[in-house]
Amino acid sequence: MVKQKIRCILLGLGNQGCEHLAAAIDHPDVEIVAGVDSSTERHTLIAKQFPMLNLTFFSQLEDIVSSGFIFDALILALPHHAYEPIWHKLLDLQKPMLKEKPLGRDYQEAKYFMQSAKLAKCGLRTAIQRRNHASYKFLFDYLKQHHLTVTELHAHLHLGKSGKKSTSTEHNWREDRRYAGGGALLDAGYHLIDLIQFLVGDFDVISSTMWNGQQADNGKDIEDRCWFTGRSAQTWIMLDTWVKGESDLQGGYIKSEQVLLQTSQGILRANREGVWCNNEQLFSSAKDWSNAMQKQLSHFAQNIDYNTWYDDLILDQLPAMRKIEEAYRLSSRY
Repeated sequence: MVKQKIRCILLGLGNQGCEHLAAAIDHPDVEIVAGVDSSTERHTLIAKQFPMLNLTFFSQLEDIVSSGFIFDALILALPHHAYEPIWHKLLDLQKPMLKEKPLGRDYQEAKYFMQSAKLAKCGLRTAIQRRNHASYKFLFDYLKQHHLTVTELHAHLHLGKSGKKSTSTEHNWREDRRYAGGGALLDAGYHLIDLIQFLVGDFDVISSTMWNGQQADNGKDIEDRCWFTGRSAQTWIMLDTWVKGESDLQGGYIKSEQVLLQTSQGILRANREGVWCNNEQLFSSAKDWSNAMQKQLSHFAQNIDYNTWYDDLILDQLPAMRKIEEAYRLSSRY
């Protein structure tokens, strides 16, 4: 008997939504059958971009219910501030949800989303890609197989963006802390904090510094760079997230990411292109996200099929949000 694919509706047809659509093409376990977005222009664009998916389009959540459309799960790729007003409507649908990070704009919102979903018996998983990427999975397995103790971990993620304020109303929410929740730390830093937890386990935040251009964090504006240090029982942790990055000397900025680990065997270095030990390459991989995104959908399908909503990734998200909140608190205490 052929197993039926899980029929998903995607809320939000922006850039992040498109990554989910691409991952769903020919996926063995999941199919995205419909998209929800208030922009009919997006409907037309997405239909042309992904004709093979034969999507049904809705303009708002209520249209799904009134149409009687049959589906099994939701994938949520909306702006950060868009969830709180409609969260009860999402829970009323009684469907499992894969929600783009961050879990919430702050710890309290994240905790509310997680606890209310549990009470409503709607499985909730956060979309986190880096721990699913082949390079970082190899690094994780290598540490375990060789029983390595990590004494220091240095991680950076520089997005290579201009940092200029957008003139498009579609993206203005990212420039307002009330709507976005935060900047470099909550957005890019969320990936690194989850990756650090994946590699070395839980840790405490010790210090944090955030800047917006040449100004220290004032608790109101969106930070474009964050540094923080942390400590676990065995590991010192240094993290650097930056919306811009180092200059490319041509008027732009260099996009880069890397994790450096000091171990008893020497220095391990990893990024999305491979893993090296003392500058000798151990593993190479494709840089893009396609495989990681597909694995993420597979894990979501497994959660649904076996009703398992307590794996490490799911359980790590509230601790990640608490670390982010603590970092914001420490950065603005002066």
